[in-house]
Amino acid sequence: MNKDIPLNERVIFALDVPDASQALDWVKRLSPVVGYFKVGLQLFLAEGFPLVDRIVDMGHKLMLDLKFLDIPQTTAMAMREAARHGVHLATVHAHVGSVVRAAVAEAGDVKVLGVTVLTSYGQEELADLGYPGTVEQLVTARAGIALAAGCAGVVASAREAALLRHEYGGDFLVVTPGIRPADHAGDDQRRVMTPARALAAGADHLVIGRPISRASDPLGAARAIRDEVAETLAAMET
Repeated sequence: MNKDIPLNERVIFALDVPDASQALDWVKRLSPVVGYFKVGLQLFLAEGFPLVDRIVDMGHKLMLDLKFLDIPQTTAMAMREAARHGVHLATVHAHVGSVVRAAVAEAGDVKVLGVTVLTSYGQEELADLGYPGTVEQLVTARAGIALAAGCAGVVASAREAALLRHEYGGDFLVVTPGIRPADHAGDDQRRVMTPARALAAGADHLVIGRPISRASDPLGAARAIRDEVAETLAAMET
């Protein structure tokens, strides 16, 4: 785990909204607690880099989660564009080493993350896709591809974080979606974990959306998660 990450950057809030107005409203509402925001496919296709630029210009860090997967040249040029806009983290599917290497080569100051296996996937989905073996085996293999290609880290569920730390050490970022507080109702995420357990397993950043956005008091929910993160990190240092 990277111990130098500021507390307000441990949680990355997922801006899973349809337009810039709603996205910027969330950024302003949560900025007292959260300093990192994620723009994914829906919002990026609706608003593009102008929104990315606005969030970065507001002084926040931004994760561009478009999960690039194309031929190496196309992926490289896409990553070059991301680098021109002050993006801090950007994702690429860690399926093929040549594609990931091409993205890393054009990333500039962007930290490239290799996406291993989506947290909405379980063993049944892998069987449907024709993959042999277990989720853990595939996550480990794809993390190896990403790190060998020069990625700064990987995106994986917190359930695999400890396995990846054991396999590859501590000198890379583990960014974990599928984070759910203990009292959160179930949804479409399969491989989930609480913030405290995810950090204890070796996660660096926690991607969280609905547990905050659907709370009756979103800022209060974000603050509670922040406090849980702080307490967990303090306990890990003792």
